[in-house]
Amino acid sequence: MNNLSKNAFIGIAFIVVGAVWALDNIRLIPWQVSYYLFQWENILIGLGAFLLISKENVKVGGILLALGLFFVADDWFRIDVHLWDLWPLALVFVGIYLLNRNTNNPDEPYDTTGDDHDRIDDTAIFSGGDKVYNTQNFKGGNLTAVFGGSNIDLTTANTQQEVVVIDVFYMFGGSKIRVPQHWHVDMRATNIFGGISDKRHFVNQPAENSPRLVIKGLVIFGGAEIQN
Repeated sequence: MNNLSKNAFIGIAFIVVGAVWALDNIRLIPWQVSYYLFQWENILIGLGAFLLISKENVKVGGILLALGLFFVADDWFRIDVHLWDLWPLALVFVGIYLLNRNTNNPDEPYDTTGDDHDRIDDTAIFSGGDKVYNTQNFKGGNLTAVFGGSNIDLTTANTQQEVVVIDVFYMFGGSKIRVPQHWHVDMRATNIFGGISDKRHFVNQPAENSPRLVIKGLVIFGGAEIQN
């Protein structure tokens, strides 16, 4: 969706809400219309639909839309649903996400030279540790932290590729990632009650042709710090 379409979508939404609100104030529309339109759950539904249609952030849009529909299900469809009855489904969604991540990013064989290897594959569950990677042919990898986390040091590493990707999954956990001064870092993770903060300090800005590290994935009640 281009900027013109986005503006049109937002403009139409404002027109509809404003018109209905004004008509409701002067009692010209049935109360049911304003009741259902101005439910707070509809904010989640509308925002989620906008993100899905505009493709700004499909993952977050889907989550917001699902949450909004869930909270209005009992009111709209007279279904007696309680949130805590379905909380185990969160584990199901996490499992599906992890399976899908492994399918889309199959493990590459390690290329070992002494104690060095070219890919990160770190899983910290109720645990953690410190790891230093000094390979000169870094190829990215996966970081998983559940109620734990690791310190990953890449400051002495380098890569022969223009772009390398680290796929992260943090749930009630996270990590600290130290990167070389001359690398660019592009953070594209989806954050839900969490986030990844960039705490790098620069003496000189990285050159345009420097390697780019992309950090993508899913962060739920967790986070990471990027340092150099």
